Amino acid sequence: MNEHKSRPGLLWPFILISVGAAILFQNLGLFGSNLWDTLVSLWPLLLIALGLNDLVRNRVIVGPVLTIGLGIVFLTNQFSLIGLDSWFYLLRLWPILIIAIGLEIFIGRKNVWLSALGVGFALSILAAGLWFSGGIGNTERSVIGTPLDSERIEQALDGAKTATVRIDSSVGALHIEALSGGDNLIEGTVTASRNETIDQSFELDGDDAYYRLHSDMSTGPNFSFSDYEGDTLTWDLALTIKIPLALNISLGVGESVLDLSGLTVTELDLELGVGQTRVTLPSGEYEAYIDGGVGQSIVTLPSEGQIKVDVNGGVGEIVIRVPEGLRVKIYVDRGIAGLNVPSGYSQNGDTYSSPGLGEAEPDIRLYLNQGIGNIAIREE
Repeated sequence: MNEHKSRPGLLWPFILISVGAAILFQNLGLFGSNLWDTLVSLWPLLLIALGLNDLVRNRVIVGPVLTIGLGIVFLTNQFSLIGLDSWFYLLRLWPILIIAIGLEIFIGRKNVWLSALGVGFALSILAAGLWFSGGIGNTERSVIGTPLDSERIEQALDGAKTATVRIDSSVGALHIEALSGGDNLIEGTVTASRNETIDQSFELDGDDAYYRLHSDMSTGPNFSFSDYEGDTLTWDLALTIKIPLALNISLGVGESVLDLSGLTVTELDLELGVGQTRVTLPSGEYEAYIDGGVGQSIVTLPSEGQIKVDVNGGVGEIVIRVPEGLRVKIYVDRGIAGLNVPSGYSQNGDTYSSPGLGEAEPDIRLYLNQGIGNIAIREE
């Protein structure tokens, strides 16, 4: 006779208890109307609950270390206890996963308390690594402690009438805006590590141009977290407003601000990495594809246009900022993710429409897919 009994999970009881307590406190008038906004901002607790659930049910170490660690990082970032640049340091601390694998082989899957001890030990190493490397409690140190070089980026239009621009950033902050004047396709400055090679290529086929800017990173012996008083890794770029652009932008690790509002865009393909990304979309008629990684993606819609926006998130939060009066239809597909939609939006299954849209054609069609985290629609 099989005496094995499945161990209860913690995830759904955690969600039910949290939601029930929230409704009870709101009904009793103990919290204001912003209670749900506060709960939504605490979405990283879902990651922590997932990790605890995996620990209790499976007595493993590696998975809980990963999910609980991510949850703690996101949660502390929500309260501004650490900056998003801590992702730089986290990527350098990946050997902790090897330590977690070793701990799981020695003590995992035997006893839940031993597994919990292993998870706590690995997370303690993670916290210590962040502290001593500068990820916590030190905002004056540059992101990576190697000497940095600044390189001027400049490419003329050379008579091009349209252009496809591909930008593959690596580690650092990426800033893109509209170029105020001149006859250049792109100009700006890239501040990169000396272990990083910045490459540019430009081809002209009739009236059509193809431009690519990318980097190759070498993690040799000079790539360290030693002290360095200097600039941080930054890509500051500006694109022309004179011709239509098809943009393909790949983000690495860091905080990115893409203000595309002054550009004429025919197509936008954005691949997110790790960190926070702020994108301001231009008006016009085009399709935008935004594939998320880990972190927060904030997308500001234009006040007019005929645009299809497809946002696929991984782990983190998707925030859509909608100008007041814009006609929007939103199609939502979510896994373990919260959803916050403004009051006044009508709902039909997983489809939401802005007030007064009815059967009319929307200006913007939004397709939102989020795995773990939160989706927030905000009218501004």
